[in-house]
Amino acid sequence: MTARRAMAALLRMALWTTVAFSGFTAAMAEEPVQRLQRATGLWKITPETSPFSWDICVDHAKDRLIDDDLWSDFEKECRIGSQQRDGDRYSFTASCPGAELTGKYAGNLDKAYTLTGDVTFQVNGKTEVQHHVLKASFEGECPADLRPGEKKMRGGMVMKSLYENR
Repeated sequence: MTARRAMAALLRMALWTTVAFSGFTAAMAEEPVQRLQRATGLWKITPETSPFSWDICVDHAKDRLIDDDLWSDFEKECRIGSQQRDGDRYSFTASCPGAELTGKYAGNLDKAYTLTGDVTFQVNGKTEVQHHVLKASFEGECPADLRPGEKKMRGGMVMKSLYENR
């Protein structure tokens, strides 16, 4: 991996950790067998591996759980290597720019779930792994000041809607 790609992977992971964490061609990601889409309303996301929690106002029809909370642009950038669904559990592996991603989902898309991800990448010839665990719970209707797709970070900052291009 070149230093530039390694730096890009590090920046992507740093942004994911601090902020939040489609027609396709053969070069783009396959659509997951189970596209995870949460119930419409307000969801509270609490990472176990980071102090940066957030609320997200979800519109079920536009929701992309993996894209929105694990890897930005996952469906456009990553190639799924394997995926498996077993009842309320879903797991996958994917190759993403500068990294390999392994993810697991367990729970109920109407009430609560846990999403885990291990991102493996190379830095200066050394393999690094970042482990992420997100716990989520449905909180009810979205407040009037939070539009669908917007994330409200702990502390009050509101991130623009993730749904602008969907």
